[in-house]
Amino acid sequence: MTTRNPIFKVALIGEGGVGKTSIAVRYTEDRFDQQMKMTIGVNFATKKVQVENSEITLLIWDLGGQPRFQDVVMDYFRGSKIGIAVYEVSRSFTMHRLDDWISRLHSSVPNCDIFLVGNKIDERLPGMGVSLEEAQEYAKKYNAQVFEVSAKTGQGVPEMFNAVGKFLADRYVKPQF
Repeated sequence: MTTRNPIFKVALIGEGGVGKTSIAVRYTEDRFDQQMKMTIGVNFATKKVQVENSEITLLIWDLGGQPRFQDVVMDYFRGSKIGIAVYEVSRSFTMHRLDDWISRLHSSVPNCDIFLVGNKIDERLPGMGVSLEEAQEYAKKYNAQVFEVSAKTGQGVPEMFNAVGKFLADRYVKPQF
């Protein structure tokens, strides 16, 4: 008898322009497009992740962050196990606006876990924007793990998604003996 690998829905949320699509493309296709276009509505991709002795599939939903899409994307939250809340490290307001995104996500999926991800660390200027310490303090209210990544260089992206996979496997996949 063959068993199917567990599939977990993951939602990338946050303001437009913070790099959600670039993070997804970097992880699933290992490339970066400097001319990435704004997401209209929703994109999704899949990737298999090896976690210890099991394989899971991440179904990554990339939700458009522009205000005009906010009502549309609410329907796509359902079934999400993790919300990857993305902000741009050089624009602190993008982190603070995640409160609204996370609130809307939790109104559809009350027990959805949160990972807080600061993107564009390759563009960070010393003393400007959101420090890792500020992000860790902000994340406490959501009991969220914090990661900093660069979709452009790839720094931290695989590690963040590997942590997502491990978190999901630990929480939802029963050990097989």
